[in-house]
Amino acid sequence: MNRRDFLKASAPLIVAPAMVPYRAFAQAADTPPPLPPAGADGWVSLINGRDLTGWYTMLQKSGKGIAEELNMVVMEEQMLHILGEDERSDPVEAGYLATNQEFENVHIRVEYKWGMKRHAPRYTPKRDNGLLYALVGEDKVWPTCIECQIEEGDVGDFFLLGGITGIQAQHGAGLFGVGVNPLTGWPKGNTAATPAPTQQPPGTASNRLIKDGNFEMLDDWNTVEVIWQGDRAEHIVNGRTVNLATNLQRPDPNNPGQFIPLNRGKIAIEIEYAEIWFRRVEVKALI
Repeated sequence: MNRRDFLKASAPLIVAPAMVPYRAFAQAADTPPPLPPAGADGWVSLINGRDLTGWYTMLQKSGKGIAEELNMVVMEEQMLHILGEDERSDPVEAGYLATNQEFENVHIRVEYKWGMKRHAPRYTPKRDNGLLYALVGEDKVWPTCIECQIEEGDVGDFFLLGGITGIQAQHGAGLFGVGVNPLTGWPKGNTAATPAPTQQPPGTASNRLIKDGNFEMLDDWNTVEVIWQGDRAEHIVNGRTVNLATNLQRPDPNNPGQFIPLNRGKIAIEIEYAEIWFRRVEVKALI
C-alpha cells in the first residue's frame, strides 16, 4: 500500500463532546492541564490530532524531551506516528511517550497499524511496541509499569516491569474474561484492591504472562483494549480477551520488601525500533 492509500484508510473519527466522571483521571503531583471532554459515547481522546500536548517523551540514553526534537514521535494526518523518520547516522534509542495525567479504573483503547520502516539493530526481528499503563515512580527505560505487549505474534502478553507482580487468571479451557463487562469491569462487590501483604504473595507470577489466542492482523488496523480496575487488568485484541491478571502489586517505595496494590498511574506508548501509527489513544471511565 502506498502512503496516500495508507493515510486515506486511516481517517480518524470525531465525536461530539459530553461529560465524563472525573474520578477516573487522577491529577499527578505537578497538576497537569485537565483532559478534553469525553465524546458522546464516553471516550476521552488522549491525542488531539495536532501536537503532543499532554504527553512527554523519555529515551534510554538521551532522557526527556529529545524524541520530539528528533522527530521520532510526531502528529501527522491527525495520527500519532512513531519512528517514521529515515535512518540516521546516530542509532535510534528505545523509550516511550507518556501522559502527564495519571489514571485509575479505566477502559483504555488504542488502534494501531505497523509502518514499513525498521531501525538498527532490529532490521529483521519481529516488530515491537507496547501499551504501558500503571506507570509510576522514576522515568527511566524501562519504568515501573504494566505492559500490554504489541509485538508481532505476541499482542496481549503482560510484561510486569520494575518488580511488579501479578497472578494470571486460570484459563484451562482457553477462556479469559468470563463475566467482565466492558462498561463496568468486574462484577460489583468483586473489584476492591487486594490488601497489601507484608511480602510477595506465594504463587505470584512475575515478568511475562503469555496470552492465549492470536487475533492480530499484521497488515491492517488493530484494536487493543485494557480494562484496568483496581488491581486487576484484562487485555483484549480485536474484540477477544486474550489475557487477564489479578493481584497486581508493586514494591512499596516506603517499605522495602513489602508490596502495595498497583491501581493508579500514567499511560504510555513505547518507542522501540519499528515504525507504527496510532489513530486512536483513548480512555473511558468504568461506571
